[in-house]
Amino acid sequence: MTAPHGFSEADIRTLRAHGIALFAGRVIFDAQPPMAEDAIAAVQAHCAGPLPPALLALWRQTAGGRLDYHLSLEVDTSEGPRIEAVAWCELFYDGSRFYRDLQGWIENEQEQAWEAAEDAGEEWNGKLAYLPIGGFEYCDRIYAVTSPGAPDDGGVLAWKMGLPPAWAPALTEDAVTTFAPSLPAAFARLALHDDPLAPGDGYRAGSELLAYLDTCRGNGLPAPLADALLAHYRRALIDWRALLQAGTLPAHPYALRIALCHAVEQDDAALLRHIHASGARLDGLVAGGSNALQHARFLQKTSAIAALEGWI
Repeated sequence: MTAPHGFSEADIRTLRAHGIALFAGRVIFDAQPPMAEDAIAAVQAHCAGPLPPALLALWRQTAGGRLDYHLSLEVDTSEGPRIEAVAWCELFYDGSRFYRDLQGWIENEQEQAWEAAEDAGEEWNGKLAYLPIGGFEYCDRIYAVTSPGAPDDGGVLAWKMGLPPAWAPALTEDAVTTFAPSLPAAFARLALHDDPLAPGDGYRAGSELLAYLDTCRGNGLPAPLADALLAHYRRALIDWRALLQAGTLPAHPYALRIALCHAVEQDDAALLRHIHASGARLDGLVAGGSNALQHARFLQKTSAIAALEGWI
């Protein structure tokens, strides 16, 4: 039998044997075994409301693992809206070392909740309305909302730590946003801004998964299945080049932001002219609190600055 994602049950078993799981259209690697029911019950006991059904479905497939995508979100700050990259590289799980430990993050949230209640002269009931389920080290975290009656109950929230003021124009205050109404919708926000198979130097999203797949191939993962998995992974690519060629880029704000960032960072005035000719607005935020021209000035991209100054 073949599932909607195109892999047979035998394929899924083979991938799981190599530490790879599929969930909501995205690839989890270094995937752990399913979470035991008693461990799920123990986590539920810490929460203010029921665990979202999709989170239960994920944990009954894999207790956690790694992700290799971009997550770009608009967040509100005291100085206005910003576009921020949130690193959702890890799915926490019990028994992990260092920053991936689920129970460790639950205890951290409990300590902070107790301290906040004490500082406010209030009592806390010991139940978490926001359950940490993933993120990256200590600076970016993803939470499942378990707050009965709250507008975002069952949704997924992102928290990003601000840097010291001297790091401006980087984010200099903590930012929080509920960015998806459910876990599958949150996974759908995970994207690839560049094709991991395209020529290029340096790290990009996909580098870690490609290295993991190379190891799996060496350990017996059939090449056709590895190739099919990679094709499935690349479906998350935001292909702004194809949209620009088709003349539809202005209708896709996320893709437009990626295109403008690429053009500015490559100091590509010709590409900026092409984007401008498509009818796209160029004055929206593309990175942090900056539009394309402000981003170009910060990076000192002279060709991009010269092109954009006539349009913004």
